[in-house]
Amino acid sequence: MSTRIENVPRLKTVPASINAQLYNITRLATIRFGTPLRLRLPGLRTIDVILNRNTWVCVDRAMYDLPALAWTHINHEARLALHTPVESELHYYHIHANISAHKVLDSLHAGLEEMLANAAPNKPGQVIKLPQPK
Repeated sequence: MSTRIENVPRLKTVPASINAQLYNITRLATIRFGTPLRLRLPGLRTIDVILNRNTWVCVDRAMYDLPALAWTHINHEARLALHTPVESELHYYHIHANISAHKVLDSLHAGLEEMLANAAPNKPGQVIKLPQPK
């Protein structure tokens, strides 16, 4: 998907900060389900988000997956703790994308929570014994 966003002209690029809770749940989902992970957003009719490790692309299914927004250069190595936000770049590909960016992130968080809750195992986990250091 990164080649697709490279071929579409950007209207604007701004530095952005991704909420720690959203980044953490997204990271968990991509580890559990693999990448690229495509998610239909609840409450947004034709909008999907395609999640990769360093890129989140918001596409419009009705427009043949034309990108509307993209969070790129997600710099997760620079954060010092799990509760701190993650810096990235936000690219706008649609003239009204700035209006929907916050709604997309809120909907993404809700969709990922639902996906992870539905995929939770029925049996409890177990504690494994780690080898003793020598």
